[in-house]
Amino acid sequence: MEEGVDGIRIMTVHKAKGLEFPVVLLVDITAKDTREPSRWVDQTAGVSAMRLAGCMPIEVQEHAADEMRIEQEEAARVLYVAATRARDLLVVCAVGDHPYDGWLATLNPVLYPSAAASFNALTNEAPGCPAFGDDTVVDRPQNAFRSTGSVSPGLHQPQVGEHRVVWWDPSVLAPPNSQIRSSSRLTDYLKEDDGRVHSDEGIRAHEEWQTQRASIRQVAGKPEWRVVTATAQVAMMGVDEASGRNNAEYLEATVESIQIDYTRPHGKRFGTLVHAVLSFVSLNSDQDGVAEIARLQGRILGAREEEVAAAVETVNAALSHPLMRRAAAAANNGQCRREVPIALKLDDDLMVEGVVDLAFRDQSESAAWTVVDYKTDFEVAGRLDEYRKQLGLYAFAISRATGIRTEAVLLRI
Repeated sequence: MEEGVDGIRIMTVHKAKGLEFPVVLLVDITAKDTREPSRWVDQTAGVSAMRLAGCMPIEVQEHAADEMRIEQEEAARVLYVAATRARDLLVVCAVGDHPYDGWLATLNPVLYPSAAASFNALTNEAPGCPAFGDDTVVDRPQNAFRSTGSVSPGLHQPQVGEHRVVWWDPSVLAPPNSQIRSSSRLTDYLKEDDGRVHSDEGIRAHEEWQTQRASIRQVAGKPEWRVVTATAQVAMMGVDEASGRNNAEYLEATVESIQIDYTRPHGKRFGTLVHAVLSFVSLNSDQDGVAEIARLQGRILGAREEEVAAAVETVNAALSHPLMRRAAAAANNGQCRREVPIALKLDDDLMVEGVVDLAFRDQSESAAWTVVDYKTDFEVAGRLDEYRKQLGLYAFAISRATGIRTEAVLLRI
């Protein structure tokens, strides 16, 4: 799409979809509406055959008629879109002597009058138009004979429709007593700018635009926020360094644990499976309910049968823990959240985001929010400080958002 010097917008039909203009010109009358089919597609069988290196598969040849019909229907739809973009006036380029077999041929019945009436316009003085001559061909060599069907300029009744069509005399488009211009507007413009006044001004304007654009891109390219995960933030620096707050305010996380079977499967996939089950299962669920959720999540994650069985035992043990029984009671009162996304703004335009495994609040009005993070590691001693800080960030974010005191618990399961 481009903007012309006179405000004329040139675009393809597909780009014009959904738009409307006061005047629309349909051009390129020599373009074909369809071409010889070069492919055939069977969507049911999932098969596509197409011309390759000049060779046409037999399937394309056998279905050529069907493909041509489909392409002709699509060409008609595209032409309809093009013609209906005009709000006030539709201008169609056509050959006055005879209908032209191009992409606009579908419009011929609504453009051309009958052969009997083609020489005789309803009126030669069409409303809003200049006085026309007697021919729609701008240059007929040696007064060549006009055959039957050649359309005279003026207002005509087409073969189909109740509307009227004005056929123009193209000679009135050129200035009186002048030759058809062979030079372009650009050529005239360059001749008038021998002193480089306009070109130098254009160069300066372009340089100013480039400078302004570079400045805008530099400003727009600076992020307003730096967003990191809680895990990444803790790994980069201490939480107290990032926020400027004292550890004692929000990093006091206690550690509790269930009875862990160290012969069970472990690793990243097992930990993901246990987290997934705990995020979906009812906190009051029995063993059968846990097993059903574990089988479903196991299929999603591609877990082995022994991993699913171990996850069922681990989750059942976790649900029996006093901390989780409190969470189940809070869930009954609508005071329990699982897999909650959080975001915390720290200093220096830093935004920390993460997902809280579990947060609940007991029924007492003075009760704090208890923030729980599950860990399935067999050995956490080496990363305990990192886990505490991460959980502390979660607890601090919830405390800031709710205005209520928080308690953080790291639950090893």
